[in-house]
Amino acid sequence: MNYQIKQLHSQAWALWKEIRLEALKLHPEAFTSSYEEEALWEDEKFKQQLEKSYVFAAFMDHKLVGVSGFFVLEPQKIKHRGLLFGVYIRKEHRGKGVAKQLLKEIINHARQKVVQLHCTVNAKNKDAFKLYQNHGFQLYGTAPRSLKIGDKFYDEHLMVLKFM
Repeated sequence: MNYQIKQLHSQAWALWKEIRLEALKLHPEAFTSSYEEEALWEDEKFKQQLEKSYVFAAFMDHKLVGVSGFFVLEPQKIKHRGLLFGVYIRKEHRGKGVAKQLLKEIINHARQKVVQLHCTVNAKNKDAFKLYQNHGFQLYGTAPRSLKIGDKFYDEHLMVLKFM
């Protein structure tokens, strides 16, 4: 299937907020942020996130089905690096190539802004790990007990895609 991929800008904050909170609520182990924290954000903070990041959305029949984003790190010594974040595909659209299309768009955009793109992935999320590997990301380490949700810990794989 071919999904329409568009970059979300600050005026699309409500769409971003809806899918972001859905992702955090349904899959807390996949994200560093928590639903409880971001649900308290003012709408302005969602707008600001879209202004300082590059967030791309996948649409099917004008309905938002998935998102992904990246941002450029700000400090002088690390601004050659970007960080992929927030990859989420609604359940009924998984396995249909949406994540591949979004990732290709992110990579093409990031290639113009940074020399390498980093991401983290839950060590138990084999599908996401394989997706990133298939797009050229390489594992360079694992952060043990990186996330703690309640009394359960999750390791995260650290991955990088070098453009040069």
